[in-house]
Amino acid sequence: MRSFIFDFNGTLFRDTEFHRLAWTQFMAMHGIAISDDDFRQKMNGPGNDVILRNFFGEGPSDGEIAALSEEKERIYRAIVLADPARRALAPGAVETLDMLKTRRVPCCVATASIRANVDFYMEDLGLKRWFDYRHIFYMTGELPGKPDPAIYRAAMERLGFQPEDTLVVEDSLPGIQSAAGAGVGGIIAIGGTVPPEVLAHMPRVIAHIQDFYGFERFLENRLN
Repeated sequence: MRSFIFDFNGTLFRDTEFHRLAWTQFMAMHGIAISDDDFRQKMNGPGNDVILRNFFGEGPSDGEIAALSEEKERIYRAIVLADPARRALAPGAVETLDMLKTRRVPCCVATASIRANVDFYMEDLGLKRWFDYRHIFYMTGELPGKPDPAIYRAAMERLGFQPEDTLVVEDSLPGIQSAAGAGVGGIIAIGGTVPPEVLAHMPRVIAHIQDFYGFERFLENRLN
């Protein structure tokens, strides 16, 4: 049976701008100015540990990196809460997740978020309507972040998904690289983060969509 793994940030939840604002505020508090290019090239997709090491170097301990990560995410959550009109899942996502649940299609989420954010998504964005914590894979410090394929491999192994029958939905270049490295059967790129001319040359990318409407077609389409 076909299985699906969804990235969350930028995919099920269009929060890229929220993260950009949060990173900008956080870095400014630490005396670091970031550009739009910095965000696009270094901060959209990887886990916080990777991002923070890029800017703070190897000096901080793992515990200090974790504390910095939580500081940034507190800023991010406050920004999300301050904009109720945009505190909703991506267009068509609710309908798609309801459809997959009704049809008992195996699904899970693999995100570069930390646990505090996952708790926030479960309660404030209603993610618990479709998933329990066994089906949410997030950054605990035990696995390297995207673009390393570890999180997708861990998700498939724990839930018994067959890689060749698993489709991943991702928005970022590191996420797509992570899923490809895990050997999934296909990747559905969503949104405009990665240009179409780049996606055209990426292995395992089978489709590029802008929203989740009409997602039923991926239940039956052959992967090769």
